[in-house]
Amino acid sequence: MNTPQKRTFLHTKIGRVSLFVFLLIGLFSFMSILTGGANSSSSQTGNTAYVPDEIDLHIQAQQFVSRALKAPSTAKFPALPYEAKSLGDGFYRVKSYVDSQNSFGAMIRSDWTVDMALVEDHWFLDKMIVDGKIVYDATSSN
Repeated sequence: MNTPQKRTFLHTKIGRVSLFVFLLIGLFSFMSILTGGANSSSSQTGNTAYVPDEIDLHIQAQQFVSRALKAPSTAKFPALPYEAKSLGDGFYRVKSYVDSQNSFGAMIRSDWTVDMALVEDHWFLDKMIVDGKIVYDATSSN
């Protein structure tokens, strides 16, 4: 008597196709990670210059602001800034706010403005104003 062999999932056509699709998705995901993604600043090719969007600008400005906070680990930034715009020649301005603890441990909201420049693939802080006071100005002689 010939008994039929049990077929495993990988031996079926559906199983083989599923495995192939899964491997392709994994390969494309891995390649995307290696290249930094299609929209990242590291994907500059040829003469195409990287132009940051509102989210990129807000994230970079948040990093500059965090460095000036008393308790940066408590910082809560909004999802989107009030304003993020190009000033021309690689300079950008971002306006927003942050909720963070002050030196007494109380949560306070501070409005801020960051002027920054993108030179090649490096960001430089040009000016930072927090609650109306200049915290940093690259042009001052301090």
